[in-house]
Amino acid sequence: MKRYLIFFCILGVVLSGSVWAEDARDQKKVAVLPFSIHSSEDINYVRDGIWDMLISRLSASNEINVSTKQKVREALDKLNKKEITVADVYGFGKRLDLDYVVWGSITKIGNSISLDAKLLDVSTYKTPVGVFEQCQGMNDVIPRIGDFAKKINYYVLGKTPPAPGIAALPATGATGSPSRLLQGLDEAEVMKARRGTFTSVINPAFITAANPLAQKGFWMSQKYRKTFKGMDIGDVNGDGLNEVVVIDERSVMIYQKIKEDFKLLNKIPGKDHDSYISVDVADMNGNGIDEIIVTNIQNYNLESFVLEFQDEKFATIASGLKWFLRVVTISDVPQLLGQKKGMEESFSRPIYEVVYSNGEYAEGKRMSIPQGLSVYGLTIDSVDESNANRVIALDDYGHICIYKETTDSAYFKIHVIGGSDKLIWKSDDVFGGSNNYFDFGDILEAKDTPEKAFIKERILTYDIDGNGKKEIIVVKNLSPMGRVMKNVRTFTRSEIYDLAWDGLGLSENWRTKKIQGYVADYQIKDIDNDGKNEIVLAIGLGTTLSRSVIVAYDLKIQ
Repeated sequence: MKRYLIFFCILGVVLSGSVWAEDARDQKKVAVLPFSIHSSEDINYVRDGIWDMLISRLSASNEINVSTKQKVREALDKLNKKEITVADVYGFGKRLDLDYVVWGSITKIGNSISLDAKLLDVSTYKTPVGVFEQCQGMNDVIPRIGDFAKKINYYVLGKTPPAPGIAALPATGATGSPSRLLQGLDEAEVMKARRGTFTSVINPAFITAANPLAQKGFWMSQKYRKTFKGMDIGDVNGDGLNEVVVIDERSVMIYQKIKEDFKLLNKIPGKDHDSYISVDVADMNGNGIDEIIVTNIQNYNLESFVLEFQDEKFATIASGLKWFLRVVTISDVPQLLGQKKGMEESFSRPIYEVVYSNGEYAEGKRMSIPQGLSVYGLTIDSVDESNANRVIALDDYGHICIYKETTDSAYFKIHVIGGSDKLIWKSDDVFGGSNNYFDFGDILEAKDTPEKAFIKERILTYDIDGNGKKEIIVVKNLSPMGRVMKNVRTFTRSEIYDLAWDGLGLSENWRTKKIQGYVADYQIKDIDNDGKNEIVLAIGLGTTLSRSVIVAYDLKIQ
């Protein structure tokens, strides 16, 4: 009997050991590196505390195996580098047989602390995913680390984070300041009023004293039960007045602002299998009437088209165009840029000028833009002390990059260890952020969910302060979950930034307080035909229902 008992005990140990070994094999192996510090103060204790807390919180999951600090330190000592690159992190992960590596930086300015991390998938060596948290004061750091770790956890385990909840409406007769009351309101409820309420939501006050957006000089359209995906402004019907052209999934809508009203002039429906992803307005054929240029995807293929007002109606003057299309203003002249769809990555092909010649739109000269940049989230203008044109673009994370014009250097050759003389500057912070995407690849061929290709936000240049030097105007859409999930993006707030070159890089002139809603597209053009340009926003509201508005701010030149 004892012999059988011993046998079953040994068998139990062996089986439990086998199960444990199998569980260990299924665990994701992760290492957290100590974050670098950017601060005028000695905050090494903050870095050490964050390092410990991240390891502790990630280790709480049975599905994640986190390397010890001692093991990480020993490996970093062998690396013997003050600053590590993505390639260094990849080599680090390979040597320790890791699935993921987390590293990043802690920036403290005044009472504000920014946690910026990158998460590298070692097995695929794809572009690292960015994760960030903003903390107000030391007391805010500890609770934020929990949220920070959850974002990393969701990505590593491939889980979808829970949708952010919406607070209940305050009871009738609630008292308090407008900002306190609005914290408990659903976006759509806040936006009901045509005047007044939206001032409180957008709150066009700025961190700096200079305030170029007139707080009283704003206007808002009625609310539409549509998802606006793109917007531009120009004279598209030849009446000498500007119209606002908006697209949703498969419709082109043409509005005109007449005093306080926003009148629908035309609606041009598309086909059931159309998917519109961008719209631009410009007179590219030189006949004095702005064309409406729409980038369209049909069954995973580009089928872009151009509309023009002819014989008292809008006619399609070009269709089946195989380009992603975007109009940018170069040396104060609008130019139409085109980029063909890549085979393995959507925006891997070179960018060309698209010209109107012999009655059709044709591929012109190759633009001096590094190959691998997207035609979206890009412009060309002079912003630094050299007065030479620069390529200004958002990278895949949302960092603003400024490049010298070039056709002989691809994106991956510029962003290399040791740097490149073609990359002039890169921001630490991230901007843009888009919910606008299309499915890249054929689901029938891939036999899996197709990868999403996101359309980056515009970058605009404009001399707002009237000093003869252009600034960069850019939107930052904010997500409650950060930008962790590759194919899941939810933006509920936004800010507008004005950035100017200060001799070393771009510095912040001003930014708005948080706007309640997601900026789908924006322009600096004359929406009300008063001879003055306004900042015009197409804003999406809420996260579950399709609701959109158009908002315009008067520019107040100091």
